[in-house]
Amino acid sequence: MPRASVPFAEWRPDIATLDSQFANVADNVFAGINSYKPIPGLLPFSAPIPDAPIRGLTSARKLDGTWMVFAGTQTKLYSWTNSTGWVNVSRTTGGPYNVDINELWSFAQFGQNLIAVQSANEPQTINVDSGTAFANLGGSPPLARTVAQIGDFVVLAGLVSNRRKIAWSAINDSTSWTPGINLSDVQEFPDGGPVTSVQGGEIGYAVQDRAIRTMQFLPGDTTYVFNFSRVLRDKGCISPYAAITVGNVLYFLAEDGFYSITGQGVVPIGQDKVNEWFLANSDIGRRALVQVAISNKPYVVWAFHSNSAAQLYDRILIYNWSNGRWSTGTVYAYAWAQLATTPYDLDTTDPGEPGDDLLDSTAHPLDSLFYLGGRPFVCAFDEQGRLCELNGPNLPATMETSETHLVPGQRAFVSDVYPLTDAPGSLIKVAIRERLQDPIVWGIDFPLEITGSASVLTSSRLHRFRVTNPRAEVWTHAQGVQVEVQPDGTA
Repeated sequence: MPRASVPFAEWRPDIATLDSQFANVADNVFAGINSYKPIPGLLPFSAPIPDAPIRGLTSARKLDGTWMVFAGTQTKLYSWTNSTGWVNVSRTTGGPYNVDINELWSFAQFGQNLIAVQSANEPQTINVDSGTAFANLGGSPPLARTVAQIGDFVVLAGLVSNRRKIAWSAINDSTSWTPGINLSDVQEFPDGGPVTSVQGGEIGYAVQDRAIRTMQFLPGDTTYVFNFSRVLRDKGCISPYAAITVGNVLYFLAEDGFYSITGQGVVPIGQDKVNEWFLANSDIGRRALVQVAISNKPYVVWAFHSNSAAQLYDRILIYNWSNGRWSTGTVYAYAWAQLATTPYDLDTTDPGEPGDDLLDSTAHPLDSLFYLGGRPFVCAFDEQGRLCELNGPNLPATMETSETHLVPGQRAFVSDVYPLTDAPGSLIKVAIRERLQDPIVWGIDFPLEITGSASVLTSSRLHRFRVTNPRAEVWTHAQGVQVEVQPDGTA
């Protein structure tokens, strides 16, 4: 019988995929240039954090180059290292924190100090080298929802007193907040709505609800300090936690979907790709909590709640900025971040590393980033409140082809489906219907036979093919399917 190739190709759920070269589903996979690749699962490397829900996660670097992890819950702040595990480093005066249910902790490191903010309490700080507890940030800074480091300044955004304002510290001094002293000042934007966050590094972006502005330091100018230039009008970021920069490129989620900005150039990266899918498959009541994280690979990951019943983030959208392609993931987590940690060594007798497992255990593979330390990797808190790296066994991956007329104008008999993937345990499922007006009917899962194909024996005018690679299956690429097909009449 003649063979026909049906590729998975690019996942673009917002467009019609009939007889196209686009995938209908690409879940728990990374989007490569001509294939999909597996997403590893969450692999725990800490005991559960003492209390939940977890409302924030970050890491900070000490003077000796080692790292500490910090996390915030609704009432406390914690630090974590290999040797100490979770330690409560909340403030010692002022009582428990009270993070609003619609907010997360926001963190920024400035020198030796890690600063943590949320609107219900004074900005907090701890010396990551010598501090044992957070305390109020000096200089009486305003209450704010987010914090960032821009050049030699700490910048607070989403001020409780006036959400259209941002405030920045004195130059090279995170404890001085008196406007007019050592370049400390505030800026109120007359339009564009509330400032949701400030992003960037040497060049900043003031991200508003309905506008985006660049933020450029003016050395020697004691009157203005920063130059603000609006690059986008009537469109901004709907969540304080859904904007992030990679280099000088800002990625963010607006009311109508996903965008990137480089300088003055705005690119609608989700248009005719994933915007409508996201709006239809996310909880409208918690879009202000959508959280973004970056990877050391060319991926930007947005975590969101798929429905009002989801207690944790249960879905992720993954954008590969090197090729402009998208995919999804199904992962349950309290919070996401890119972290670095102090490495474990391979000496299993070290009493200072209580979590250092025996070499013959299966807790961590020897190539795990767990043993490297200092390298950035994507982390999250799982459903049990354990800190995990995204380096476990592969998640179950699902990929679907477009719906296609394999024999235009006639019914097509498909006898055999050969998946273009190196996963030995792939399962094949076929959907058929006679007309576009009919409901799609899915068949059963067919395992692969010794030939590497699945005998499906279906006949219809329209076919769609799904390949599922089971959890923990070891594989590298999936490109589509080849099917044995022949005409089967017009009746």
